[in-house]
Amino acid sequence: MGVLKRKLESEAITFKLPSALKREIEELRSRAEDAGFDLGETITAAIWRLCKQIKAELEGAPPPGRKLNGRITEPSTEKLQ
Repeated sequence: MGVLKRKLESEAITFKLPSALKREIEELRSRAEDAGFDLGETITAAIWRLCKQIKAELEGAPPPGRKLNGRITEPSTEKLQ
């Protein structure tokens, strides 16, 4: 397995945010870049997780790791007998 990764194709999207949130993101992006981090990649990963959660909720299935009636919804590692 190689260490090189291909650059993923990306497209810009536009949506409205509260002004305070936009300012916060701009400040975080600046601080992250100064520290050598890519905030865009971090936000992209968070959006992927959010999309999976939304999809699960829309399909009627609780997202993994969430409690339903006091029980964790992830499959058990115990074998059924």
